Amino acid sequence: MICGGFFSFGVPGSRLLLVFALFTMALSAQADPIVHLETDWAGFVGMTSQGPVDQPIAVNSYNEFTQIFGSSTEGLANPYLVPSVAGYFANGGVHLVVVRINAIDNATVIGMDGGTPESRTGLQALRNVDEISMIAIPGVATAAVQTAMIAHCESLGDRMAILDPASADDFAAVQSQRAGLFTDGGFAALYFPWIEAAPIESTLLLPPSGFVAGSYSSHDPNDSPVGLIATASDVAYELTTEEHNILNAQNINAIRDLSGIRIWGARTLSENQEWQYITTRRMALSIEESIEEGTAWCLDEPNNEILWEILTEDMENFMFGLYVSGWFQGAMPSEAYFVRCDQSTMTEQDIAEGRTILFLGFAPLQPAEFVVMNIVHQRSDLSAVPAASLGILELALPAPNPFNPVTTFKFTLARDAKVDLLVIDRQVAWCALS
Repeated sequence: MICGGFFSFGVPGSRLLLVFALFTMALSAQADPIVHLETDWAGFVGMTSQGPVDQPIAVNSYNEFTQIFGSSTEGLANPYLVPSVAGYFANGGVHLVVVRINAIDNATVIGMDGGTPESRTGLQALRNVDEISMIAIPGVATAAVQTAMIAHCESLGDRMAILDPASADDFAAVQSQRAGLFTDGGFAALYFPWIEAAPIESTLLLPPSGFVAGSYSSHDPNDSPVGLIATASDVAYELTTEEHNILNAQNINAIRDLSGIRIWGARTLSENQEWQYITTRRMALSIEESIEEGTAWCLDEPNNEILWEILTEDMENFMFGLYVSGWFQGAMPSEAYFVRCDQSTMTEQDIAEGRTILFLGFAPLQPAEFVVMNIVHQRSDLSAVPAASLGILELALPAPNPFNPVTTFKFTLARDAKVDLLVIDRQVAWCALS
């Protein structure tokens, strides 16, 4: 049972440091091989004519989608989800989770997170599905919604946001839109322009996110999701090479008519060189989640050299499998990646406090720099907070409001105890209060 976690980012020199802390209870100890988790799950939010509202529903084909949500778009304030789902599967999409909403205002789309799966609505309902590796809200491109999409991905740390341009064909407008979007860690990508396509019966002018998500789903993380868009016949705005270069410099991915309608860009919105490419971001997400879940069994084992050797061997086998599959650059494994878990990766204090720290790095095909990652498994010690160990610590769940920057947390202790509180400001940084 996962109790909580946080990410911390830093850049020592030219290398990226990624730290993940996991607080876990009641895990069964099993030293199984690390399994590469699939990255072909997308999550969409939008309007349909029928189906359950604010519930994440998994579908594996357009036909299965229409059986649940219908195919009609008549009368919908936003008619783009249905053809975008068809475009997703037409472009190689494998698995899809759909959340139906009944209005298109910012508050409804963003939704609320009441702290339990049943109390989540809109975008927040996608938190219930851990398999998702990309999200899209076709045809919704307000600053509030897209900022919430980025925050959602950064908070969960296991998925990317695919963003539509607010204007179908305004070259200047998409640049202004991009100027208001921030994700230093590369958790989002923006595409321009809209496309003309016929994923269902007739040709329509459609936002690109659903089609692009299909390309993400059909490409492994180490492979750039670019190329021909199935069912597309034209673009809403014909970019010149000069205009394409302007957008590329701003990390806006172009869609162009080049002997067919093609995705012709693979950059995130990050200005940080380490996270500038979609492949690097997706590879890091895939590797981190696979290793984090595949080594969680260690939390019920003694934190000693025997455990560290097993974890090192498990990581080595996993990374070698990716290497022979062509994920990394390097003429030999030692040039492509490294793994380590021993007394050089953790201090005596780390060991005493129950932390097992896995250290690894890999060389993506582009850029050339190593991406360095720390994965920290933290053993829970509830005796540090006596009230919690007795089950009488009461924490009032927050009720976040995307239009109100203040969220109040309240809790009471049965008796005096030291409490560490982690506060994350997605727009600024994180800090810890005690």
